[in-house]
Amino acid sequence: MLTLYRQESFKLLKKKSTLWISILLAVVTFGVALLGRLKPTIFPAKQFFQLNFISAPFLVLFMIAATASIITMETQYGTIKNVLSQRYSRTQVLISKWLVMLTYSVYLYVMTSVLALIGKFIFVNNKFSLTDKGDVHQIWLDWLITLSSNFLTVWLLLSLVFLMATLFKSSAAAISIGIIGYFALSLLNGFLVVLINLYEWVKWNPLNFLNYPAQLNNPALSQITKLSTTQLFWGNVCYIILFLLIDWLIFRKRNV
Repeated sequence: MLTLYRQESFKLLKKKSTLWISILLAVVTFGVALLGRLKPTIFPAKQFFQLNFISAPFLVLFMIAATASIITMETQYGTIKNVLSQRYSRTQVLISKWLVMLTYSVYLYVMTSVLALIGKFIFVNNKFSLTDKGDVHQIWLDWLITLSSNFLTVWLLLSLVFLMATLFKSSAAAISIGIIGYFALSLLNGFLVVLINLYEWVKWNPLNFLNYPAQLNNPALSQITKLSTTQLFWGNVCYIILFLLIDWLIFRKRNV
């Protein structure tokens, strides 16, 4: 298993996009922090800091693409047969891919968070203090809560992307579904609220659980989601496990 993990990590590091993604996220983080200094009315540094100066949404899109490609590229080029012909089981191969993406997502979140702190102290240190009052707690605590809750909901999306990539053997289909899922909440939230009010069981659909970060910062949203923050947390965890379990079942049986 460790050898598989190293192999998958090496393949990820060898991709040119891996380096360029890190560079682009750094440029976005520092660029928006600088704009917060130059155009504070348009780019309010205090609000943007909670999303690592807007690098967090870009990070999600990059992770969706990376997750889809780690499954589908090997299928499309036939290299998955070489891996499976070795002594490793399909379960080991799939779990190694999950772990590499987990490691990669942690790296990107930590990297952008560190860069956001550096950007804050270099460009907008006079705009706000980390100990100032935030939406619910002090800014530094709201920031950590936002990032950690976003990480959980991102993995809800990524688990679905893993499933779609395995099911369709197409990175385009998996990426499309992941991106649609990411933007669907903002586009369909009003419709979702109406449905939940009409049929309370709709509150258990995966889209509703993407509201978890927003509800942590605004507990009053529980009146809309019809779920407590604890229920949203465990719902995310359960859906992640469910999607990955289905992914594993399909991967074990599919033809390569």
